[in-house]
Amino acid sequence: MESIQPNDPVPADPTAVFGRRCFAYIIDFLILFVVGVIAVFSMATLDEVDDPALATQICEHYEALNNGDVCVDLDSAVFVFEADKFNNLFWLTLAIAVLNSVVISSITGGSLGKLAVGVRVVDKNTFQKAGIGKQALRWILLIVDSFPWVVIVPLTGLILGLASKGHRRVGDFAAKTLVVDKKSVGRPTLVPGVNEVAGATISVPGLWDPPVQARPSQPPVAEPSASAPITEQPPAAVDPATDPSAVVEPHADGAAEPPPAAEASHQDEPSQPGVDAPMWDEAREAYIQWDPELQAWMEWSESGGRWIPISQ
Repeated sequence: MESIQPNDPVPADPTAVFGRRCFAYIIDFLILFVVGVIAVFSMATLDEVDDPALATQICEHYEALNNGDVCVDLDSAVFVFEADKFNNLFWLTLAIAVLNSVVISSITGGSLGKLAVGVRVVDKNTFQKAGIGKQALRWILLIVDSFPWVVIVPLTGLILGLASKGHRRVGDFAAKTLVVDKKSVGRPTLVPGVNEVAGATISVPGLWDPPVQARPSQPPVAEPSASAPITEQPPAAVDPATDPSAVVEPHADGAAEPPPAAEASHQDEPSQPGVDAPMWDEAREAYIQWDPELQAWMEWSESGGRWIPISQ
């Protein structure tokens, strides 16, 4: 398990890891290549011969059969890989690729190569690790990113990754994912042009467009720094029937009646939503509150467990 502290600094652009992504691709390719080579040698037959001419004749015989068998003349030995074993090699290689790029990636957030270089695949809005569906879609569309299929380098994906906002390839566009530094997992960050919040006017780290979800429980007022102001409640009005000092003495006829007490002064002042206590903002799907110290409106981040500034 990784140990990522909540106070670890989040990179200004969490997607600025394209160089490390290239190294991760090389590592994953080498893993697949080594497994394939080992499989070929384990499935093939190696026959030692005393006469190099005999080795040549054996390979010529396999070529004459023209059945797809591969024969390599090593002078003192003959290396033969039968055609019917190519299917086994293909399925083995495919299984290793799916295990690394889909299964392991959906559990840990990245393939073995990505784990080695410290990057992860996340949902572009929530910054949570991409699930098996998104990982599978990214892997399948690697065939599109590999166009024109003349070299082992996914040329289309390389160009898009360098030129697009968020450094996304075709698979990322389709799966709505980003590849970010591992410290950014679970910490939504605004990436301009990729996951901008509707109506936002400034770029605030931590401000994002939350998915539609059930209304969360109200956050505690005492926990965040932007606590609601404390106001003193006025004392309750005293019942004249029980307070001797409140007995009105008789007065002479014709004397002016005393003015009635202003009852409004004995009533509690109405609570101001968002100032005296957090209030629910339907548009943002989150609690908001006024911070008197910062003189700014704050939004409660469920993922970060803290108050963050919002734009008005």
